[in-house]
Amino acid sequence: MAKGVSQQDISQAADALLAAGERPTVERVRLALGRGSPNTIGPLLEAWWSQLAQRLAQRLALPAVPEAVGEAFAQVWEAALAAGQARAETVVAPERAALADVLAKAETAMANDRAARAALETQLATAKGEAEAHYAALVMSDQRNSDLQRQVASQQAELQALSLRLDATLARHHSVVQQAESERAAAATEREALQAHGRQTEDRAYAEVDRLRQEIKVTKAQLAAQAREHAAALRTAEQSLRAAHVAQHRAERESAAAHARAQLLERQRAKSPAAPTKKATSPPRRRTAKSKSAPDA
Repeated sequence: MAKGVSQQDISQAADALLAAGERPTVERVRLALGRGSPNTIGPLLEAWWSQLAQRLAQRLALPAVPEAVGEAFAQVWEAALAAGQARAETVVAPERAALADVLAKAETAMANDRAARAALETQLATAKGEAEAHYAALVMSDQRNSDLQRQVASQQAELQALSLRLDATLARHHSVVQQAESERAAAATEREALQAHGRQTEDRAYAEVDRLRQEIKVTKAQLAAQAREHAAALRTAEQSLRAAHVAQHRAERESAAAHARAQLLERQRAKSPAAPTKKATSPPRRRTAKSKSAPDA
C-alpha cells in the first residue's frame, strides 16, 4: 500500500463519486484523492465494490412489513443487486483487463530488468577477470621485457668485444697483406734488375761479336760459358719470382683463413651467447727468401 492511501480514503472517495452520480473508477478515485498509484488503488476499490451491496442493504432496511411483502421485496432487491453486480462486473472488466495487462507488463519489465542486471553482473565479473588476467599478463610482459633488455645489453657488450677482436685480426691481416705486397714489390724490383742485367749482358755480347769476329774461334768457349751463366741467371730470377708468387698466395690463404675463423667465432657467439669466446690467433707469417741475383757475365 502506498503511503497515505488507506481503505477508508478509497471508500470515502468512491462514496462521494457514487453520490455525485459518477461511477467510481481507478482514475477517478485517484484524481479525487490526488495521490496513490493504480496498483494500490485497484485492489482497495475492488474491496469497496465487494462491500457495496452489504452497505446498501444496511442503509435501505425497511420497517416491519408483512412477511409476504418482505419476501417479495427481498427477491426484487436481490435481483436488482445481481443485475447491478453483473453490470458493474461488465463495466469493470475492461479496467481489470487493462490493469492486469499493466501488471503483466510491469512484471515483464521487472523480470527483464532482473535478467539485464544479472547479465550485467556476469559481464562485470567477466570483465573484472579479464582485466586481472590482462594486468597479470602486463606484469609478466614487463618482466620479460626487462630480462630481454638485460640479455640484449649483455649480447651487445659481447658483440663489442668480438668486434674489437675482429678489428685486431683485420689489422694483423692488413699487416700481412702489406708485408706480402712489399715482398712482391721487392721481387719485382729484383726481377727488373735481373732483366736489365740480362739486357746489358746481351748488349755486351753483341758488341763483343763485332769486336771479336776475328777471334770467334778463340772466344767461342768463353761466349758459351757466358750464355750458360746468363741462362742460369734467368732461371734464378724465375725461381725468385715463383717464390714471391708462392709467398703472396700463402699470405692470401692465411688472411682468408683468419677471416673465416673470425666469422666462425661470430656464428658460435650468436648460437651460444653465454659460451666464452676463444681468442682468434693470427696466422703465422712466413718470409720468403730473396732470390740471389745472377752474376754478371
